[in-house]
Amino acid sequence: MARFFLNSYYLIQKHKSLSRIALVMIFGVLIWMASTLKFDEDISKLIPTNSENEQLQKVLKTVQFADKIIVNIQREKNGSTDDLTDYATRFLDSLSEHSNQFIVDIQGKIEDEAIFETLDFVYNNAPIFLKDADYKNISNKLQSDSIAKITENNYKTLISPSGIVAKKTIIKDPLGISIMAIQHLQQLGISDDFTLKDGFLVSKDEQHLLLFITPKYPSNNTTENGLFSQQLYQLRDDLNGVFKDKVTSSYFGGTLIAVANAQQIKSDIQLTVTIAMILLMSVFIVFYRKLTIPIILFVPTLLAGLLAIAILSVIRSEISAISLGIGAVLLGVTLDYSLHILTHIRNNETIEQLFEGVSKPILMSSLTTAMAFLCLLFVDSQALQDLGVFAAISVLGASVFALIFIPQAYKGTSRNTSKTSFIDKMAAYQYHKNKILIGSIVAFLILSAFTYHRVTFNKDISKLNFQPEAIKSAEAALDKLINISSKSLYVIAFGTNEQDVLETNDGIFNKLQNLEKNQNILSFNSVGALVTSDKKQKVAIQTWERFWTPEIKAQTQINLIENGNKFGFKPATFHEFYSLLDHEFQPLTINEYKEINVVPIDDFIAKDGNFMTISSVVNVDEANIQEVKNAFKDAQNTLVIDRQAMNETLLGHLKNDFNNLLFYCFIAVLLLLFLFYRNLKLTLVTVIPIIITWFVTIGIMGLLYLEFNIFNIIISTFIFGLGVDYSIFMTNGMLTGTSSMATHKTSIILSVLTTILGVGVLIFAKHPALHSLATISIIGILAAMLISFVVQPILYKLLISKNSPAESGEIFKK
Repeated sequence: MARFFLNSYYLIQKHKSLSRIALVMIFGVLIWMASTLKFDEDISKLIPTNSENEQLQKVLKTVQFADKIIVNIQREKNGSTDDLTDYATRFLDSLSEHSNQFIVDIQGKIEDEAIFETLDFVYNNAPIFLKDADYKNISNKLQSDSIAKITENNYKTLISPSGIVAKKTIIKDPLGISIMAIQHLQQLGISDDFTLKDGFLVSKDEQHLLLFITPKYPSNNTTENGLFSQQLYQLRDDLNGVFKDKVTSSYFGGTLIAVANAQQIKSDIQLTVTIAMILLMSVFIVFYRKLTIPIILFVPTLLAGLLAIAILSVIRSEISAISLGIGAVLLGVTLDYSLHILTHIRNNETIEQLFEGVSKPILMSSLTTAMAFLCLLFVDSQALQDLGVFAAISVLGASVFALIFIPQAYKGTSRNTSKTSFIDKMAAYQYHKNKILIGSIVAFLILSAFTYHRVTFNKDISKLNFQPEAIKSAEAALDKLINISSKSLYVIAFGTNEQDVLETNDGIFNKLQNLEKNQNILSFNSVGALVTSDKKQKVAIQTWERFWTPEIKAQTQINLIENGNKFGFKPATFHEFYSLLDHEFQPLTINEYKEINVVPIDDFIAKDGNFMTISSVVNVDEANIQEVKNAFKDAQNTLVIDRQAMNETLLGHLKNDFNNLLFYCFIAVLLLLFLFYRNLKLTLVTVIPIIITWFVTIGIMGLLYLEFNIFNIIISTFIFGLGVDYSIFMTNGMLTGTSSMATHKTSIILSVLTTILGVGVLIFAKHPALHSLATISIIGILAAMLISFVVQPILYKLLISKNSPAESGEIFKK
């Protein structure tokens, strides 16, 4: 391979102008091909799909977990209820004027007209909403003395000041049937602890007023939601100033938490990347003595990344965006190749010496790393498969591009102008002869045997969220008011036939009512209180028709007319009610139910093509969760989703997959190294430090009680890849001699410096996820370097040089 790259070098030197044009054209073609690829932003694609969770994935894709923003408007010591509603009115007016483009709906404010429309809808479809107990109540009201009393009360209401409002309802519904029916809609989510005050949802003590905002954009669209969040907080500050010491407000919701996370991550990355880039560029420019070194360093990596995306655009119509994001982080391993070549050129090796010395180790390293990434193809996850292909192509492409491009772009310096730097001195030091370092590694090995088992996988992704104090305090206030921190389960009916799904949901609703009655659950919200299947509606209509026999209808009309005459009512006053009794009712469709504007039906019912889901939200104590799950475990086309437990289970599957993949990677690396070296002892010299590095890293994590999570476990593959690189470079360096060994160690030190400054600097981040990345990276990368420098030469001397001095090179010469 050295001869191939040497010939390529001379060919490019001979046709420089043509080569530059070719490079620009290659960039252009790759960018064009990459631009044709579509990206799928569905994070659930990370989750392995199999026959067990395929149905779950389909339901999750369809169901709508509405992440609402809850606005808690609270009275202060000098405030009144009027101040509370005035604050809310100004809040809504301002949102309507300035932030309407970010909002789908706001609940918590009900206009009088909407109330009448809802009453009319329920009244016109009364049989569908009545229960068996209601007919007993109606039967009691139909007695002659009861009708007389009801008529008297209706008359008093009509002549009272409130009569203007109540007149329309009483004339249409003298027996209050619609009032009975509408009470059953409480199960849609209206708590007994709240009441309507001037159209607003106010707590019974009139200290709190709640509004519920449904954002237009999903919580992962932090760009648009960031603008909305900024407007919300500005509006809060303005209104709090106007109503100082009277009323204040706070917000809580998944959308705001996502924005806070994105802003904190952006802030952390801006700070840490700025520091890292300044330090890195300064080190590289000073060390390699060339201002253009940053460009030279990253061109092969950029080309390789574009090549990977271009190839994926040919074999895939779309790829997971999250896999590309993770892959971009892992591309840091490809900088090793550029650093390795740059360091050899800096040490004034001839072009022949360069390719002879670096071609084999770089290609070995890239092939072993690529094979490790390709092991991801064994996981039944589209996103992880995309990640494996992207990373493997990138690693291989970067090694080849680095070998072709960097010798052309960087010429090094003459020996007499090159000064020995601190990094050169570090590389020249013989770490394997330092007894303190040897003793420390032995001590850590022994200690790790007692601490590695402490390392666990944190499956609770919520602990990796960043929450500002304002959101934490808002959550605490809401918890006291509506028990927001209680456990929420989602009971979901699903299927492809609308009526079958509705019938399934009818059964869910009945079961939830029994669970609430038996105090197995705290409360539940279900659209089943309103929307039911045709089958259930027809039964309800038949019950109505059986109850209202011609004789009962006639007698009721006579009683109402006779008692009405006493108070001056005309015989035709209740004509609409008589018409209702004679009306032929038909089952309602879902679209007809949506005429009730005050009920957010779309929060419960969702469709994706012909696949449909209906969700019920159940609030339950932690101790009763399993009991609720058991109640529905045998129900067909029904899923009980505990979002936290689901995340923990699915992330647990990912952890198990990564454990298996680590084993596959190790086997692949072991076989490739044996094929390259064709020497079992050289293979062991290279592999044993990798095993020790991983064991010591886990041991130190256990000692410090650090945990793996979904983010840093992926970064651990990056550390594994670097550890493989270091071992290969060290073995090849020892085979070629002392001067080459120093050059190899220099490139390793630069790689460590790059990683610590690039990723390790995140130790200063406030976001817990970023902080965890840095901690694992610093521990792993330093362990990989020190173990390669200390253990590998000792192993080489024990296994190679004692038995075959000719193979030992000059590394141990005095």
